[in-house]
Amino acid sequence: MDIGKKIKVLRAEKGISQQELADLVNKTRTLISHIEVTSKVNFFTLTEIANALDVTVSYFTDDTTAENIVKEKGVDYLKLSERIKKIERENELLNEIVQNQKEIISQLKDKLKK
Repeated sequence: MDIGKKIKVLRAEKGISQQELADLVNKTRTLISHIEVTSKVNFFTLTEIANALDVTVSYFTDDTTAENIVKEKGVDYLKLSERIKKIERENELLNEIVQNQKEIISQLKDKLKK
């Protein structure tokens, strides 16, 4: 499925109109419609849309849809997408570490109370 269809389906699943999504990302409803129809979007707008829809950019670019991302001079979006995936995974791991530390602290506090 291409980027535009993924955005449209996810937006519909979340019960968000084109106008509401446009408001969330400070764009126009016309632009959102254009993206959904053509699947042409620049990387930064795609990032804003992903954040607004509470998914990662890789949700839209995991398959061969990356060629639809509008290129800007001197920017390799496939490499950026790979780096984002790596950073997202690192973020997940850090969140797990923080959660584990919170649990340890809680257990230590309970032992100190006894």
